[in-house]
Amino acid sequence: MEEILTILTRASCKTFMKKMTDAPRPDSMTMEDVNSARWLPRIDMLFDSENEAYEFYNTYAENVGFFVRRSTLWTTSKNIITRRTFVCSREGFREKKKGAKEAKCPRPETRIGCPACMTIRLTPNGRYRVTEFVPNHNHQLAAASTIHMLRAKKLRRKARAVRADLVDDTVRTPEFETEDEAYEFYSMYAGRIGFSIRRASMTMSAENVITRRMFVCSREGFREKKKGAKRVKKPRPETRTGCPACMIIRLTPSGKYHVTEFVTYHNHPLAVPSSTDLVMSDSVENGQDDESDMADGSADDTVHKQAQSHQSSSLLSLDSKNYLRSKRVKSIQVGDAGATLEYLQKMQDDNPSFFYAVQVDEDDNMTNFFWADAKSMMDFNYFGDAVCFDTTYKIYGYGRPFALFIGVNHHKQVAIFGAALLYDESAESFKWLFETFKAAMSGRQPRTVLTDRDAAMCEAIAAVWPGTSHRFCVWHICQNAVEQLSQAFHGSRTLGYDFSRCLFDFEDEEEFLVAWKAMLEKYDLQDNQWLAKLFDEREKWALVYGRETFYADIKSVQQKENLSTGLKKYLSPERELLSFFEHYERMLDERRCAELQADANASLSTKKPPSIRMLRQAANAYTPAAFKMFEREFELYMDCMLYSCGETGTISNYRVTVEEKAKDHFVKFDSLDGTVTCTCKKFEFIGIQCRHVLKVLDTRNIKELPPQYILKRWRKDAKAGFLSDNGPFSFDSDPQSSLSKRYNYLCRIFSIAAARAAKSVESYAFIESQSAMLMDQVDQVLQARPSEMPALITTSCDRSQNPVESVVTGSLRYDKANQASFIGGAANGTLTFPFTLTASPPDYC
Repeated sequence: MEEILTILTRASCKTFMKKMTDAPRPDSMTMEDVNSARWLPRIDMLFDSENEAYEFYNTYAENVGFFVRRSTLWTTSKNIITRRTFVCSREGFREKKKGAKEAKCPRPETRIGCPACMTIRLTPNGRYRVTEFVPNHNHQLAAASTIHMLRAKKLRRKARAVRADLVDDTVRTPEFETEDEAYEFYSMYAGRIGFSIRRASMTMSAENVITRRMFVCSREGFREKKKGAKRVKKPRPETRTGCPACMIIRLTPSGKYHVTEFVTYHNHPLAVPSSTDLVMSDSVENGQDDESDMADGSADDTVHKQAQSHQSSSLLSLDSKNYLRSKRVKSIQVGDAGATLEYLQKMQDDNPSFFYAVQVDEDDNMTNFFWADAKSMMDFNYFGDAVCFDTTYKIYGYGRPFALFIGVNHHKQVAIFGAALLYDESAESFKWLFETFKAAMSGRQPRTVLTDRDAAMCEAIAAVWPGTSHRFCVWHICQNAVEQLSQAFHGSRTLGYDFSRCLFDFEDEEEFLVAWKAMLEKYDLQDNQWLAKLFDEREKWALVYGRETFYADIKSVQQKENLSTGLKKYLSPERELLSFFEHYERMLDERRCAELQADANASLSTKKPPSIRMLRQAANAYTPAAFKMFEREFELYMDCMLYSCGETGTISNYRVTVEEKAKDHFVKFDSLDGTVTCTCKKFEFIGIQCRHVLKVLDTRNIKELPPQYILKRWRKDAKAGFLSDNGPFSFDSDPQSSLSKRYNYLCRIFSIAAARAAKSVESYAFIESQSAMLMDQVDQVLQARPSEMPALITTSCDRSQNPVESVVTGSLRYDKANQASFIGGAANGTLTFPFTLTASPPDYC
């Protein structure tokens, strides 16, 4: 990937090239300065190769203000260059061709017989010696204000040379009637692959007819550095990487445009499938998110009806899971139960993968509701290691008891895993809720759950989610403090700041205890009962405790945004509940659009790769948000001091100190398998390696972070892979319940597969061609004896098509109005899936 960039940008690999690049410019130099410079070409200078001499003279010319070219040469019978002359680009005169017609707009005359040159000869020891050097020119040299144009021309020449080697002659392209038609073709191709394009250079005739046009990747070239421009605090992201991908057309005598060059190579990552639709436009249409535009069910009618009846009975039957053995605590506003059911049933009709459940009390009154769509369930599969159960409605009194299951995605954005309306807050209700959440997430439970300080929740989580670490959410504690310490907050402007520091800022126990004690004394809160009880439970919420519990840095995300406050006014009893559901869906769309945009930005790698090897590795792997966390640790490790504490077998022990920190940290490194641990537990807590470990790795000359310490949940490809990667789904022994669960789980799997396959004609054709074979094999499995099943579950497929050819053959129907293609549904009930034209081809397993 970096090879092309190296070819385009390097001047030479020799040390003296850097000195020449840093040399003063012509406007600040006199000719005496030039003549006395150490890097000025001199007679008897030696070079290891002809290319090295050319690069030397080329860079000298760039600094002085002219352009060079290779001129005459002498070679041996074995094509070894024995003599070469490098000349100014304005040497000689343009040759006049006999019989040539006089052009209406002749090219400017650039050759004026400039005598400047440098000649080298091969010596007996195999090196080249300068035998002639003429520094004088008969024309004005380029000034400092135009020297950058000279470099740009040089880069363009190199780019053309590189592009000539990358032209793909195997690509078949049509002829085009107009230049716009060629642009539309290349734009469609780019959208299918995963990049955006722009029009570049063109040549026009005297009649203003385009005779040549070049279409390039939007990341072609490099951003021009303007001299004298002020340095801005937040510069625009760097998007140009010198990408050589392009398509060049020329006008033929027949009046049509023919493709003369087609380069398919890119020197940057292409957009990932989830963000390709953002490459061609700056916004995403509301209501469309990747892999979550699921379709209506198309399974066998009998199975569908059975599953629906089993599901209905599982939702509203008086069994042990959905039956509350008491009356609900809060009353439901008139019309709310019907509005909620109407919304939930509509969502499941639109999307069979939508999950919802209802709990009833002893009087058969609907009490609690839970729901999650397919995208939420997929997000939990990728980022469900740390979940926060947000019950902010208790604090602010929203009017309706709305709660959210949220987490943090790989961009450090809030991800919504599910939602609930809780009209009863007993331990039995919370047990039902957490069991239902686990069932919706295919039997998986989070590693860590953060909740409010509620005894009923604690009891329910301990009973339903054994093995999950339960912590109190510091954000909820901070919000509760505003109510519990309202008088103290009103009486002091600094209490809020000091209290927040105790909650969020300290990672060392001693520092936390000192700060807490100082806060109580400063504001005379030693006798406050709420704070005393909170301190007694500090091991459940203080960040200095439970460092081995994975948090995914969720507390910093909650400090920036709180979803519940945006929904507060829509939960007011004065508003209809349906308006809340509409706003909730809009909020989901906005969140998912933001995630798609972040995916696109991450895949486009807008920043210049760092020069340090480990930082470059992290920048390529991590999302920008995760890389920012790692980059901070990397910068801080420079201030760490390392002391060896001896070795025990293959384990080396180190003590790492920081000047301003009183507490030392101890790191263990196992040379046998490369594992490393630190007492600060930052990696276990957030998933990003700490500065102390980085110091040890650097001391041991390990210049790349071991792969096991780059968590996939923080990677750009965190969502790569299939839903079932984390293990199979477990079913109950109850046949009716298992049938319903199997049906729902398969609906979810095939809906996701359909959403992915609909992104390109090739993947759609592949799935369509295999569907009949799959149904036949399913029928055989159902009819066969168990001993015959393994032999039946075999299938082979081989179908691929060049993305350029798929556009050429017309297999894609292009709609100019909305820039989308559609796969039509058949009359026999075949599913119809909309997809975005700009989606890149999927990866075949």
